[in-house]
Amino acid sequence: MPVQPNAYTYNPLIHALCKRGRVTDALSVLDDMLCRGCAPDVVTYNILVEATCKGRGYRQSMELLDLMRAEGCTPNNVTYNVIMDGMCTEGDVDDALELLRNLPSYGCSPNTVNYNTVLKGLCSAERWEDAEELVTQMLQENYPPNEATFNAIITPLGRKGLLQKAIELLEKMSKHGCTASIVTYNAIINGLCEQRNVDGALGLLSSMKSYGCKPDIVTYNTLLKGLCGAARWVDAEELMDNMAQNDCIPDNVTFNTLISFLCQKGLMEDAVEVFKQMPYKGCTPNSITYSTIIGGLAKASKLGQALELFNEMGHKGFNPDKIYQLLSECMNEEDKIEEAIQTVRKLQDSGISPHTVLYNAILLGLCRNGKTEFAIDIMAYMVSSGCMPDDLTYVILIEGLAHEGYLNEARELLNKLCTRDVLVNRLIRSEALLLDQNIRA
Repeated sequence: MPVQPNAYTYNPLIHALCKRGRVTDALSVLDDMLCRGCAPDVVTYNILVEATCKGRGYRQSMELLDLMRAEGCTPNNVTYNVIMDGMCTEGDVDDALELLRNLPSYGCSPNTVNYNTVLKGLCSAERWEDAEELVTQMLQENYPPNEATFNAIITPLGRKGLLQKAIELLEKMSKHGCTASIVTYNAIINGLCEQRNVDGALGLLSSMKSYGCKPDIVTYNTLLKGLCGAARWVDAEELMDNMAQNDCIPDNVTFNTLISFLCQKGLMEDAVEVFKQMPYKGCTPNSITYSTIIGGLAKASKLGQALELFNEMGHKGFNPDKIYQLLSECMNEEDKIEEAIQTVRKLQDSGISPHTVLYNAILLGLCRNGKTEFAIDIMAYMVSSGCMPDDLTYVILIEGLAHEGYLNEARELLNKLCTRDVLVNRLIRSEALLLDQNIRA
């Protein structure tokens, strides 16, 4: 004997059709259910109300709501929430607010999710006083705000720069036993720091602890950035000590932030000291750390130190592409070129093998400053010292020769490298094109 289909049987089909945007077909299935005497349940209608709301607007879904009631199926919180969300999306926030207030008369007690939906709509319309009034109503009627409530109102307040109002609301809700998440606190702290109100951000750090919300690495890194931006180095150091005391281990972002600001202020000795302390604090420098401090040293005319760290960076396998240009620009004077050569010899004397990237940086500096012949001598020294050239080494020399007008020599070098399969095909094509362009010019 065949089993009579019911709403549980039809719902997956209706849901699948709605998900594929075939709302008309889904509504036809609903008609078929009614014709067959198969009563749709609240899940059936909720699927269709949501799909209709998204596709045709909430006014169309109101017709389904009327049908739902006429068929003896009582709408629930989900049904009304979908419609209120549609109202807010279409800018009819007052209608959503009225529907929320009328829910009890429809036999449906509103919940926190319903309040949050309307609250979000009020905030999108920047109706802050109405939003605050609604939060007060939630507290009075014992609908406890949750994390979504905080995010719905406090985050947009922060984006609009209305941080004092956000803090007042945060304190008000905290007094009613509602604890905001760390995400909410971090959003306000970030806003305060961006407004250069670092003291306000530090004050919020203290109060969040008293309300039982523990700061995380994002909190501390945001505050550290604010303190460094205000050149409050002593406070920044105290904050890092405070991190350790609160079992929040500084990460690469922490150290990179501090090093970056110290470099910007030209405090290179302090920046180098922080860099050296990283391994002892359980943090290994990454490519951003190296790039930042090498760039700072180069701009401070400390070329030798910059090249030493650049060599170290190469040995650790980091990609130094962005640093080549900066270092080559520093070698624009005879004494700087001599300093670069002395750095190579110093490393060799101390038992450290100069890396190919270090030689490439020096070669690029020489070629950029019209000393390609000297660069060829340095390359010969490089090979005799046991450091083998890579693709970039040859590209630098070919382009250096071409730039100085030695086009035949550049072409000859390229041909030799081609016959020996030294360069990859991509580089051969690009260098040949470059030489052709130079010859035509």
